[in-house]
Amino acid sequence: MTEPINEGGAKMTPDDISQLLMADINIGIFRRGEWLKQIDLERRYNCTRIKVRNALSYLHSQRLIEHIPNRGYRVPEPNPSREKEIGEVRSLLEAHAAADAIERATTADMDKLQSLAEDFRDAAYNGTSFAQMEANRAFHTVLYGFCQNEFLHELILDMRRQGPAAPIGQWQTMAQLQNSTQDHFDIVEAIRQRDLTALRGIIARHITGNLQEIDETGTSETAV
Repeated sequence: MTEPINEGGAKMTPDDISQLLMADINIGIFRRGEWLKQIDLERRYNCTRIKVRNALSYLHSQRLIEHIPNRGYRVPEPNPSREKEIGEVRSLLEAHAAADAIERATTADMDKLQSLAEDFRDAAYNGTSFAQMEANRAFHTVLYGFCQNEFLHELILDMRRQGPAAPIGQWQTMAQLQNSTQDHFDIVEAIRQRDLTALRGIIARHITGNLQEIDETGTSETAV
């Protein structure tokens, strides 16, 4: 059992607990495959059982932890092969959807994406792992919000949750953070220039560049 921490006790919200739990997973307090016992989390975060359940339910809805019926929640085991296959399909779908961003994004939309890219940069250098994940998701949610095919839009967001955007321990090195940060700014610039070829290339690089790390290390260490 982990040592308790004092982070506001009863005043904490389920969102606060979600952030703390994600941080603990990222730094290895809770390991891959470890069961997340509610009584232990209640004691560690000095909060009520219902808040723990709500936090676990939210993280499960985002596919960041697993729920096994009649057993409970646990930190997911890595599955590099599946994450690689999902990433390959994502590269095709997201590059195809990029055409709609070129066609539909207004100047205000591009300014919004620029702001979200800056938010991610700030989270990358100064924020928690949870803040990085949320900023990354906000950027890509707006980017693929231009997709006119509703089914394709839903499929892209669903696959992003499955991986390799979802796995725990997302950006392990500063170089990985820097690459993802620059990709976001490059995506915005390609949209400003209405350069579909460049945009599709950046998106493919953003995804498949991380897949190469999976091949080399056998683990998924980045989120895109």
